[in-house]
Amino acid sequence: WDYQYSLSGTTAVLMATPALPKLLYFGFRGRALASRVALFNALGKDGWVDERVSLPRFKRAPKPEQNQDRVNAEYVTNNLPQLNLPCGTRVTQSHAIARYAAMLSPTSAAAAHHTPELYPSVPGRDSLLVDEAIAIVDQILLLTPKDVDDQRRQTARQLYQRSGFLRVGMEILEGRLKQSGGPFLLGDQLSIADLYVRAPLCDLFDLKQFEGVSDEFVEGFPRVQACGVAVLEHPLLKAYHTHYRN
Repeated sequence: WDYQYSLSGTTAVLMATPALPKLLYFGFRGRALASRVALFNALGKDGWVDERVSLPRFKRAPKPEQNQDRVNAEYVTNNLPQLNLPCGTRVTQSHAIARYAAMLSPTSAAAAHHTPELYPSVPGRDSLLVDEAIAIVDQILLLTPKDVDDQRRQTARQLYQRSGFLRVGMEILEGRLKQSGGPFLLGDQLSIADLYVRAPLCDLFDLKQFEGVSDEFVEGFPRVQACGVAVLEHPLLKAYHTHYRN
């Protein structure tokens, strides 16, 4: 709980207000779009804190290589997002945060825009497909060649899109969207998996930030592109964007 003082006449009154979950990430969509949208979906605009951390601030923060009290550090890992819960627990890993947020019961503040089943409530095929898609996006980013030498990196990235996991992952996502009938991975049902397809995946392509990946390669996966477009056109995202730029 947070405590605030309020003056009533000549009497100071100590008022208790419930602490809110706080999501920490940078000022762009990246890996946090799914978590942000899911928190907004369940808690509305004022039921959580969206803390945008500047890159200079994050770089200045102490990050010791070894920390016996790491779980209580300001930044638990050397990356974001991070969800600080009202109980004091600080949680890392965007997938875990997004699933948690997607399964929260909606508050009255979210009633007007709430979209149910952002993560399937019943374990089964649908939840498996959502988890698969999220993991694929994560693997695409994780396995992207990052050689310091320019020539080696360019050569490795050509192979990555020709026969590496970038092609494998995109072919799986394209196939799943074809099987579902689209526009989303579960047909008409928006899920956090589609939010990950939008960002970071489609954002990297659209903003030309995926070095070495040609337009021709991206155009070979029209359903993935259409999914990214459909996410931004969904009523939940339109409601979200009335309050948040990204």
